[in-house]
Amino acid sequence: MAFAPYSGTFEQIINQMLGPENIAKAASKFAELEKQHGQYSFGKFIKYFLPKPEEFANWENDSGKISEPVRRRLTEIVAANLRSSSPLPMLLKVGDNVDATHDLIVKVFAHNGIIYLGLHMLCPNPELK
Repeated sequence: MAFAPYSGTFEQIINQMLGPENIAKAASKFAELEKQHGQYSFGKFIKYFLPKPEEFANWENDSGKISEPVRRRLTEIVAANLRSSSPLPMLLKVGDNVDATHDLIVKVFAHNGIIYLGLHMLCPNPELK
C-alpha cells in the first residue's frame, strides 16, 4: 500500500468525517452499518462513508496488503471508539515507514481544548523496493 493515494484527499475526507463536528453522526452511521452488515472489520464500511468511493477503487487490494496484526489493531481501535457512548474525534495521518512494513502509532492528544484519538498509519517505504 503506497501511501500517496491515501495521504491527501482520503485523509481529508476521513478527518472531516471523524472530526469533532461529525464524530457523533459517524458513530451513529457506524452502528447502523453494523446492524445491517454485521460486525466491523478494518475497511469494511469505507465505501459507505466516502462521497466518491470510485476515487479509491483499489482500496480493498491496497488495504488487504496491510499485515493482519495491524489490521486487527485498527479494527479494535476504530470499533471500540465508534461504539463508545462518547466517541473521541479521530485524526488520521498516512505516511512512509522507515522500513518496508506497515505500522500503526496510536496517540491520544489534546488540540485546541479537544481530546483526539490519533492514528498514524505508516506504509512501506517506497524507496526500499
